[in-house]
Amino acid sequence: MSLVATATAPTGHPPGFWFFFWGEFAERCSYYGMRAILAKYMIEKLGVAEGNAGTFMSLFIAACYFFPLLGGYIADNFLGKYWTIVGFSVPYVVAQYLVGTEDKYIVFGSLVLLAMGSGVIKPNISTLMGMTYDQQRPGLDQLRTSAFSWFYMAINIGAALSQFTMPWLRNNYGYQTAFLFPAALMSIALIIFAIGKRFYAKEKIERKIVGDPETKLAEGKTITGLPIVYKMVTREEKAADFSLKMETLGRIGLLFLTVMFFWAIFDQSASTWIFFADSYMETTLFGARADGTTVLLSGATMESLIGARSFGLSADAIQGFNAVFIVLLVPVSVWLFKTLDRRGLGVSPTRKMMLGFALTGLSMVIMSFSGFLAGKKQDMVKLTTPEGVLVLPKDSTDLSTVVGTATVGTDVRVSATDFEYDGEKKKLSFASGKVLLKDGKELTVTNGHLGTSALPSAAELAAGGVAEPLLKSGEALAKVKPEPAKATLETFGWVPPNERVTVWWQVFAYLIITIAEILISVTGLELAFVAAPKTMKSFVTGCWLAVVFLANLLINAPITQLYQYMTPSVYFAMLGGAMAVVVVVFIPVSAQFNRAMVRMRAAEEAAKAAEGNTEVV
Repeated sequence: MSLVATATAPTGHPPGFWFFFWGEFAERCSYYGMRAILAKYMIEKLGVAEGNAGTFMSLFIAACYFFPLLGGYIADNFLGKYWTIVGFSVPYVVAQYLVGTEDKYIVFGSLVLLAMGSGVIKPNISTLMGMTYDQQRPGLDQLRTSAFSWFYMAINIGAALSQFTMPWLRNNYGYQTAFLFPAALMSIALIIFAIGKRFYAKEKIERKIVGDPETKLAEGKTITGLPIVYKMVTREEKAADFSLKMETLGRIGLLFLTVMFFWAIFDQSASTWIFFADSYMETTLFGARADGTTVLLSGATMESLIGARSFGLSADAIQGFNAVFIVLLVPVSVWLFKTLDRRGLGVSPTRKMMLGFALTGLSMVIMSFSGFLAGKKQDMVKLTTPEGVLVLPKDSTDLSTVVGTATVGTDVRVSATDFEYDGEKKKLSFASGKVLLKDGKELTVTNGHLGTSALPSAAELAAGGVAEPLLKSGEALAKVKPEPAKATLETFGWVPPNERVTVWWQVFAYLIITIAEILISVTGLELAFVAAPKTMKSFVTGCWLAVVFLANLLINAPITQLYQYMTPSVYFAMLGGAMAVVVVVFIPVSAQFNRAMVRMRAAEEAAKAAEGNTEVV
């Protein structure tokens, strides 16, 4: 009797998974970190108006979702997925280093490269990971599903970390230093992904050519060394493929159009949500503000929390809550809907989506209500030095007309002999001058720095007529470099601290819209896949990404311009009203989609039955 050793097929994640996971984690950290501070960077350093900054952000996001179509085509027909990712990652890394140069032309050119890199990588890295599992772990569908779940978690954990970190780096070290963080992360992502090549799926390029199916063409090679396999198809087969695509579009087209309105509202979290929080919200999450109070709901003050250290966020860091809520709520939603299904209380996909649309509208109601509670924005002058910011009363003086020796302000005046106005950035700068307080005290600006000794207290500055002193202290002040700088003056919209509303309103809105995202985005993509034939899965993915592209290009780019002309309460109420219309429109759309799905399943069952009868005969 002989014993024969039988090799056991591996059942764990292939080695390549960890290169995908950590590479994607670093890349998403890089992308979302850069995007987190981009809108305020345009306003504060490039002199872009709020409305225009919102439009540019919408166009940037639109481009990020347009380039996946190009990236998929290049990978499928010319370079393969690995070399497409590596090739487009190089300009992506370069652009991350250039975006902090504070030059409009270089910055906008960098954004084109960033959108191209991010967009091209997006569809190819997930597809390559799926191919790796199909080749190295065939038949283990649940293992592949688990890998994609971890992949999704990597994206959101990376997004949360960078969205909270980048504003902190910006506040403590400036924009140029902050932008080095995502640049370094993208460099790490490229290195991690590149060195894992031998663990990835083996690729080949398949090209369809119209001709005689009996004709055999010799295999070729791409410039990256991948084998090219030619497949001959008839004109009828090509026409049938086009017809199937149109039929699929007819089934899912209206469904996708309604989802477009959700993405239009959701993606404004990178623009108008930030602008609103920056002006109208007190961003202390708990503890005491600089003046010893916290703000609750309508702006009323309450005692600071006993023993609690103050903790607040910058306006552009609040968006990190979305990624945190995603990580926390996705497992809960999976468990909830599985439990309901087991108990015979399953919720149909279209009803999930309808609930998501309603919740999106509710999030806008929350934002609108908080805008209604907040005070009115008024024009003020902001004096910025390395030591911090002083918010000063504004008179009728146009900063662009100030040259030579001049005085700016009313109760508090700023005088200097070397004023220079930057028309692009809309800022008046000077190196040496004086800040004359209304109580007769003077603050000296030397080489762009405010004072040479201990700075006045907040109470002393307020008594001298400063509307809001936001000067650094302690460790933050000690980190200020003594090197020569420029102090700047600029006009901006300001709401008195006691008239701002708590940031918890926006956190609550993020919770609601994140639940909506899970119900709409996850459910909608799965539903679209079910509605598409097996040969159309990639086509449907491209259409799904195109929905986000169209939402930002056709809706957000023009709509965000209105923010600067409306009060926030009216603007967000308008978006909430639009979602109410979408809910009403979705009722017949979902009914039409469900009927189409019933017909498709009936046709598939009839085709299977016909195949079975043929085999029996």
